[in-house]
Amino acid sequence: MQKVTKENFFIGLSLSNSSNYDSSICVMDRNSKIILIDKFYFASDIDYFFKNSPYVTNSIVCSTIPYDNKLLDGKWRIHSKNYQILSDKFKVNRNNWTNRILIRCQETFNYLVDRNIKVVRADINQLRQAYGLFAHYQLRTSADCKNLQIMLKMKFGFNQIMENMLPASSLEAIIASMFALDLANGAETSKAFEIEGIDVLTRKAYD
Repeated sequence: MQKVTKENFFIGLSLSNSSNYDSSICVMDRNSKIILIDKFYFASDIDYFFKNSPYVTNSIVCSTIPYDNKLLDGKWRIHSKNYQILSDKFKVNRNNWTNRILIRCQETFNYLVDRNIKVVRADINQLRQAYGLFAHYQLRTSADCKNLQIMLKMKFGFNQIMENMLPASSLEAIIASMFALDLANGAETSKAFEIEGIDVLTRKAYD
């Protein structure tokens, strides 16, 4: 039996690691109907949405975790070789080389939390596995996006999704908003860790 929630809207944010890549927002109502899908590039635009959209006031927000691709910097690979002798001049975390998670849009999340809006974070790959939306192709390729869009329509009934292929970030935002709705309905979750005081949750495998 579905739990009755006080929130009317469930917002999923697929957050990219920089303005060079698109982020997307999906707004879903309590009947799992997609109301809005929009794409952004700049953190300022994401902030503007959350501070001005009428859907935000009575919502739960789930944002994915952006990973810092600077971890793969060539200098880091060289210095991480097991035969490399590390001198006192080498600092392991210089320029945040060891950081895997990028702190982005944190001021926006703090704004929401200060206004008693529930905000959680999640790893998109864990959510895909939990919902049975397995990646049969290389992640975020055209084949993967097409397969994911078909599965969302067939398995979860999102027939309002257009026939044209959506960007990967928009598909991931749909999954994040699904998780926000399931969280409100009492889905079994567990806390993995925290990012700046906000819980990163994992979902139990979807039945």
